[in-house]
Amino acid sequence: MADSAQTDAVLTGSLFSYDSVRLFDPSTEIRLLDLHPASSDTDNLSGYIYTVPISQTPSYIALSYVWGDSTRTHEISVVNEVNDGRGAFVTLRLTTSLDTCLRHLRELQRRWQLEPLPLWIDQICINQEDDEEKSYQVLLMKDIYSSAHQVIVWLGPAADDSDKVMDAFAGIGQELLDKIGDHTTEEQWLSIDRLIEKNIEQPGVVAFLRKAYKLVYVLKRDGYFARWQKRSWFTRVWTIQEFCLCSDTVFACGYKVVPEKFVSAVIDFANCVVMDRCLRERLETPDTPTFCILAASFLKLQLLFQRRVHCQYPNAKETLEHLLVELFAGSTRFYATNQRDKVYGVLGLAGDADELGIRPDYSTSTTNAQVFTQTARAIIQKKWKTQRVRGLYILRYGSLGQRNSAQPGEVMSSTKNEMELPSWVPEWDNEMNKTYVGTTSFSACGKFKTADLVSTSSPTILGVRGFCVDTIVDLGERAPADHLGTRDGPKKIVGFFDSVKRLLKMSKQNKCAKNIYASTSHHDAALWRVPIGDQYVAYGVGQQRSKRTDSKLESVYRNFIAHYEDYASREGDWHDYITAHNAGDKQVNLATEMHMDELLAEGYYMALRYMEGKRPYLTKNGYLGMGPGHCQPGDEVVVFHGDTIPYVVRSVPEKGDNMYLLMGEAYCDGIMDGELADTAEREDFYLI
Repeated sequence: MADSAQTDAVLTGSLFSYDSVRLFDPSTEIRLLDLHPASSDTDNLSGYIYTVPISQTPSYIALSYVWGDSTRTHEISVVNEVNDGRGAFVTLRLTTSLDTCLRHLRELQRRWQLEPLPLWIDQICINQEDDEEKSYQVLLMKDIYSSAHQVIVWLGPAADDSDKVMDAFAGIGQELLDKIGDHTTEEQWLSIDRLIEKNIEQPGVVAFLRKAYKLVYVLKRDGYFARWQKRSWFTRVWTIQEFCLCSDTVFACGYKVVPEKFVSAVIDFANCVVMDRCLRERLETPDTPTFCILAASFLKLQLLFQRRVHCQYPNAKETLEHLLVELFAGSTRFYATNQRDKVYGVLGLAGDADELGIRPDYSTSTTNAQVFTQTARAIIQKKWKTQRVRGLYILRYGSLGQRNSAQPGEVMSSTKNEMELPSWVPEWDNEMNKTYVGTTSFSACGKFKTADLVSTSSPTILGVRGFCVDTIVDLGERAPADHLGTRDGPKKIVGFFDSVKRLLKMSKQNKCAKNIYASTSHHDAALWRVPIGDQYVAYGVGQQRSKRTDSKLESVYRNFIAHYEDYASREGDWHDYITAHNAGDKQVNLATEMHMDELLAEGYYMALRYMEGKRPYLTKNGYLGMGPGHCQPGDEVVVFHGDTIPYVVRSVPEKGDNMYLLMGEAYCDGIMDGELADTAEREDFYLI
């Protein structure tokens, strides 16, 4: 097909028009590109574009890449069919990134003498100026990438020693599969730890793992992995779906190509070392003294491979809600030029996409706020079959609850966000914090485990039934952000806990609080339980519900606070430490890593990090808790039917009766096990 078109075509100098290769049914047809070979890298790009039904495609390669600057400053000559059956070369404009990519792919095909396959590339195969066609084609993305013979992830030209990283992935990954086994089968589920445990006593395995660990450690320590992962491909929303859907996916960087299975093996191995102290002690050497440097090395890659596993096995499909939370809440960052693509870009991975009824809509008459509101409401109204209290989970990420701009003592100047979303609708922006609730089994709603929705006059208002716990009357300091490496870190930690002590003292003076706490010791324990939401988080173990009278955890807190009280009293020593740390002092950095190992192992540090930005509060009747950073006296702590935790809301009487802003999720000591669920008076809350 490509050869005949190339032979018969003549150069015209005209610009390509998609009318000449029209999709008569964009919901069932796609375009493909045959890229013509060339004798050198400098030859002009040329090819042939044609249409095929998605159900009858030949073997083709789908490209996953990043547009970069959308200005089309390069070109490819493509054959434009005309009525007499002959063709003519016309010009189709390309971005710089795609021009570079196509030249590299063409050269790889020449070097390896590969038979070229048709390509599917969104920039070429979709008319980007036709919103209607684009909406249909986006809905086909799942089929386009899952039907491809192969997906090539193009990371860009070789740079910043990327060849060393690609070679490490290829070498270690191949040997891991040879010596340990295939960790990507459905039985293993990316659990290389079981394969290591099974095969570690085989000849040469420990020596290889120690060598592999050292290489991974050095590449991370010296910044090679960090520079490789800074490439734009790792930040874009659409690349997630593109990476996950095809069974044969490869990474291409410069002229190096590595199967995703090799990369996955290395990432899973590094994670296994972090999580398994026994294995770590067996592999560590004086040259690799601590695992802390690996702990957060591959968070984004781990997220990608986890999504891929869920996608490859039909019984493991994720819900859209879970995908959005995993991808946009926390320390990872994914971006989209068009904000609604944060939803549309992952629909193909969602097992409940059809049930939710969300369809891509790029028309100018539909706003991003409407798309996000429709998505949130569809998730809340979904009939959750097995997770009975899951329906309102998404409220933990409401747009207003995720705003942390107001400082303690300040009143928020505005309750609107950029898209003017309702307070209960997640914005899915790039500054979202994950909920503080892990695997902990809270049950503030008691027996009312199903969301009780109330009809409203507008899709932007969410009506829910529940009960009010109490009204906030006083607040403490915010739970500090990561305090290691900051000059005032110890003072912030100490100041935060001093404010908790102050609120605790006031609570103990409140006669009503005797109905909340069974004993004085139980009340005293709120000092260390409330700041961490009654959860103990040990890195590598997950989150566990802490026992309220756990003397071991109390001693962990005592050690934790004593460390920072000591440094706060020796401010000059801490400043010297920070100066040396920032200057790259190896001994100081090693000491920092050792200290981090200890903090992560003890768990209180990680538990407090989950509360970052939240403020301790005291209610009228003596309840103690943690609420959004911008809550203020007069806000109410409430529980909705169908959710396991309380929220803070703010009355807006000028909007009508029972109208509230959802300020954000909360923890409230003494109600988390449903203590008020049976006796509290029921109310209707209208969230705006």
